[in-house]
Amino acid sequence: MYIFNTTFMIENTISNDWKEWMDRNYVPTMKDLVKDIRVELYQVMAIVEEGHTNYSCQMQVNNPAHLDTINKYNAILVNNAKGKFGDKCLSFSSILNEVKLG
Repeated sequence: MYIFNTTFMIENTISNDWKEWMDRNYVPTMKDLVKDIRVELYQVMAIVEEGHTNYSCQMQVNNPAHLDTINKYNAILVNNAKGKFGDKCLSFSSILNEVKLG
């Protein structure tokens, strides 16, 4: 399994608007592009900059070929979020590959 993770640092003043944007734009777009994708959103519980909340959006796929599509459209969508929310929405992405133990 592969996970495309994007971590967002969101200013609390826009948190509800950002979550609505994720629910109405980001997640449906990804699900339309990659049919066998699992998208989950988590609040990161580590201490962050005051007045902000970190979220981890994890998109799980079994086919590594889907990662190129996710990467391409993630960049477009994140750029759209920056246009809408400015510096109140910061992010970085990483790709994880499951390592089976034992």
